[in-house]
Amino acid sequence: MLKMRELSTPSLFDVPPAVLPAPAVEAPAREDRGTDQLAKDFIRWCFSFGSDFRNSPDVINLRTWCGKAKFKLHDHEESEVLVEARRLYFKRIEQTLKKAETPPLQDTGR
Repeated sequence: MLKMRELSTPSLFDVPPAVLPAPAVEAPAREDRGTDQLAKDFIRWCFSFGSDFRNSPDVINLRTWCGKAKFKLHDHEESEVLVEARRLYFKRIEQTLKKAETPPLQDTGR
């Protein structure tokens, strides 16, 4: 007969190793994400299509987006994000208009 300890299967009573597990990678904290990155993420959300479409980077939409992202900005942070978001918003509108103005190439059929 084999003794219970001679089996190769682990036991509930085995002592775990003294090595600590590696910490899980977490999403960056708000402090780690600069105003520029927050503004980019907000504008990406503003330009989403479908029922989530938001047409302007205003304070109401920013607060709604922050609520969905589960973080809160202070008043001075809100204004900094809004300034950068509006700059990015107008840049994106300008790029969209340039794409619309570019005439498509015509196929001559040669």
